[in-house]
Amino acid sequence: MKTTYNDFITQNPTWKDFDGNTDAEIVFRILSQDFIITQLIDMSGVGKPALAPVAENVGHFFMDTNKEHINSLDDNFTKQAVGLMVKTILDPFRYAVWKQKDLPKSANAVKFQSASVYRLDITKKATMRVTKHIEEV
Repeated sequence: MKTTYNDFITQNPTWKDFDGNTDAEIVFRILSQDFIITQLIDMSGVGKPALAPVAENVGHFFMDTNKEHINSLDDNFTKQAVGLMVKTILDPFRYAVWKQKDLPKSANAVKFQSASVYRLDITKKATMRVTKHIEEV
């Protein structure tokens, strides 16, 4: 089963104040979409920060002036929470933090400068996997 926002709160007690935080819940939902998870994993597979393909989108969410936001990417606490969300989401796929790396300029990540690079942790047991297959149409 994919991780939930509650799993994020449970695994990261420092961020328990984010429980019931609609901004954080929406960002977690964005990051938990299947096509986003595959992007996070694909980046990890080539040794790049997992957040690279979606950092710009997360930034755009917080720049939406039509919504009053509880949080802001101007503070490190919220940015760290986004990083921990990625960690929580990738955990069931056996991915663990390997190192921190600057985001490439192509990420257009105005609010993020660096993010974690993940790699498979062979000591963990996967509870989720991404499957790609070819089938005749």
